[in-house]
Amino acid sequence: MVATCGAMAVVMADTIAATLILPVLGDSPLAEGAAAGDLQWMMSAFAVPYAALLASCGRLADALGRRRMLLAGLMLFTAGAAVALAAPVLSVLLGARALQGVGAAAMIPASLSLLLARITPHRRTLAIGIWSAAAGLGGVLMHGGGGWLAAQLGWHALLAPSMIIGVMLILVTLAVPDAPASGRLPDLVSSLLLLAGGAALILAISKGQAWGWRTPATIGTATTAGALLLLTVWRSERHRVPAIDLQLWRRPAFALAGMISLLYGMLSFGLLATAPLLLHQTWSMGLAAVGVALAPISGGVLVTSLAAGPLLRRHGARSVIYTGVLITSAGALWLLAHGLTSQPNLPVWAMASAAIGCGLGAISTGASAAAALSAGATHYASAVGASMTARQVGGALGVAGSVVLLQRPFLSGVLPGHASVIVVLIALSCLIGLLALLIAAPTPPPAPAATRLTVEASATAPGPAPARHREPSGASSREPAAGSAIPAQQRLPLMTMYATAAALVAATDFLLAQSGPASPGTTATSASAAATSHSGAA
Repeated sequence: MVATCGAMAVVMADTIAATLILPVLGDSPLAEGAAAGDLQWMMSAFAVPYAALLASCGRLADALGRRRMLLAGLMLFTAGAAVALAAPVLSVLLGARALQGVGAAAMIPASLSLLLARITPHRRTLAIGIWSAAAGLGGVLMHGGGGWLAAQLGWHALLAPSMIIGVMLILVTLAVPDAPASGRLPDLVSSLLLLAGGAALILAISKGQAWGWRTPATIGTATTAGALLLLTVWRSERHRVPAIDLQLWRRPAFALAGMISLLYGMLSFGLLATAPLLLHQTWSMGLAAVGVALAPISGGVLVTSLAAGPLLRRHGARSVIYTGVLITSAGALWLLAHGLTSQPNLPVWAMASAAIGCGLGAISTGASAAAALSAGATHYASAVGASMTARQVGGALGVAGSVVLLQRPFLSGVLPGHASVIVVLIALSCLIGLLALLIAAPTPPPAPAATRLTVEASATAPGPAPARHREPSGASSREPAAGSAIPAQQRLPLMTMYATAAALVAATDFLLAQSGPASPGTTATSASAAATSHSGAA
């Protein structure tokens, strides 16, 4: 648990640290003479290899061993952090961030798949909740203290925790026994095609705004990405061990979970890209204050992910994701109605962002469970890697789309750009809720064979019941709930959720009606109308 959940936490903390580094790095001697676009590569240098390698690293983890891949990823990630701390020039820093992205891509699929392989099936949904909550923990710690560290000690203080914690996790991982591996390496040619195509796709999306969406650089990069990805699929159809597990994507349950992961990436990354701009640029909050103000989002993810584990086992991913959609939409609507003012409204921001974080935690945990548990025990890492790749592609789309909306809003009034972003995020949340309704409901796992034998023996022979057999660690059986035809008394009825949605719409109509266009500190009438329309769609 320490090794696998610690890997997830340190990657999330490091990602948030990179966003906090940018304002401080611009004033350091390291960035002297560098353009603003060069500094943005601090994020892209990590994101491009991370997103491009997730699927391939998942396949490698299933083939070579999950502990080996986790250990290799931790070593690369920690080495990258050490190089970044000692970087003499900006180019070395960006190269170190790219190395960290490669390490993170190896760590994330291997961490969850190793955890799932080492525990009994009926505890796997709980483990997914704890693993997802680790991301919230890393976010809370970095949001709460990262801004202060950067303000007091400089940008180096934000990368030091990644190196220190990485060394500690390496030592812990060395003591972890490995899970069984298939030993069949995926096709090298299609793996390289997938890497190049994925990197080109993420690069085109993330840099399209800076390069211009209609420039030859963007169009050429996107066209190259499409051609390489098509070649990858073509070769994967014809190879015994392809880089892309097409059989996995042909499963309706996994394809649905992958689509939800894509939309979740657009939703969450779009929010996390624009929220710091609202706090820092519009409300003129300092770096340390921005970090503290963003902490409720990570805190909500932490709390809800922990609670989602038991709920997944009982109600399945469908109910957990749908409930998360309702909570996210409620928080976003509250922020739209009362939080988007020209001056900071911190109480409203704190409550709304905490609600959004709680909803995101439920959606993330439910999507991860639906993806991982739809695959067999020998394909856990492949499923996690493919699902996380979809999330990263969605994240790149979400960030790019949010930047466009900030510059070209379709609403008017107070803060039209941020209001437009929130309306689109509510629409994405509603679409996730609709897709969640298509997830199959969970089937309770059968009683262990040893337990059934015990009952039969006690019915036919006197004397004490035999000792209960304990299932070996990592044993494979039917997966518990990723989704239902569970007994009626255990089902979360859809009618209850529809009634909740109706109450949410009624409350939203009331709140938006109280904020007319002539009142100071409220959103424009067009924003209210658009928000009401999207809430009705929910």
